[in-house]
Amino acid sequence: SIGHLGIFVSGKVAKKEHTQIVSVLETIESFPPGLYAMEITEHKSADGHTEYEVAFREHRLEDITAHFNRFKRVDELPFKAVEQISEFNQRAYELFAQPFVQAVSNETTANLLRQFHPLRAQRWMLSDLNPWLAWLGPAANAVKANRDKPDSVNPWRQAEHYGSEMVSASLDYYRAVRDAATEGLFFSVYGNMFSAHAAKRPDVPEAIAPSVADPKDLPFVKEALLSMTEGGYTEAIARIACLLARRGEPLPLARLAMRQELAEDYAEYLPELERDQWRRIRGEQEIIVRYEPEQALATLPMLLSDQNDRKRLLTLIDRLAEDERIHGMAPTAEQLGMIERIRSSLPVKVSRGPRPAASVH
Repeated sequence: SIGHLGIFVSGKVAKKEHTQIVSVLETIESFPPGLYAMEITEHKSADGHTEYEVAFREHRLEDITAHFNRFKRVDELPFKAVEQISEFNQRAYELFAQPFVQAVSNETTANLLRQFHPLRAQRWMLSDLNPWLAWLGPAANAVKANRDKPDSVNPWRQAEHYGSEMVSASLDYYRAVRDAATEGLFFSVYGNMFSAHAAKRPDVPEAIAPSVADPKDLPFVKEALLSMTEGGYTEAIARIACLLARRGEPLPLARLAMRQELAEDYAEYLPELERDQWRRIRGEQEIIVRYEPEQALATLPMLLSDQNDRKRLLTLIDRLAEDERIHGMAPTAEQLGMIERIRSSLPVKVSRGPRPAASVH
């Protein structure tokens, strides 16, 4: 029911999209790197008004590929035959037809071909340039000037409405049948060609296997993993945020708004950075946590070698743990366990005062 943007949908849907998208434009900047789908749930409030709840669900490219690539690209094999036929036609044109076309072509014939191109001709043929349609403009203006708006029970208006619905349904039916017939004809022609060609060539692969590589071999992943022990308080905050992130569940807009409120209330414990710098650091730490979570936790003390930074971070964790808003977000057992592991990995030295002088008897 959401549809596309407002220029493609009705006013009601466009309004719903507009109000929801505008409200998340700033919030979406704080998302960790990933691919998200926005889900809008409509419900009635206690006073009867329509309200919308927005949530974001993270998806993996592998899941989307499995959903949309059910045939594992086997249906692309006939395009091998299309490619070979296209190359043959191109060479045949260059050898036999191109010299003749170049010999008879000039600016006049080129201009005629441009003007009578079907996509251009269908425009000027139904315009004022066509003398046979000179009456259409004055007739349309006369109808517009003398138009009377009929009521909803007018039989002609009802006939117009039902006729429009029938024409629209007929066009939709024609489009579906045309697309299905075109697809069936394509596979009947080129699928048989490819099958006959593949039967004579056993070296032709049975399917187009997608290239699968270990993500850890990607350059930016290697660079992030090599910098696991580099950084300071800012990188530690970003890494802990990634370690405590919820996985595999929707992310409501209300929770995102709560994060912004907490960030403003505890700004003294957070680094002051521009948004683009924070997104870059958060992205690097997200890669580290995603591919090496245990090492990310084990190397966390190296980012907080300064005891003051450790005290500052642990104070932030303690204050967040006591905040009633955090309890309302219902931390999971995994998050609570990770908090305890973070605490135990960051011991703080207790400074002792000067020892009293020994008494002399």
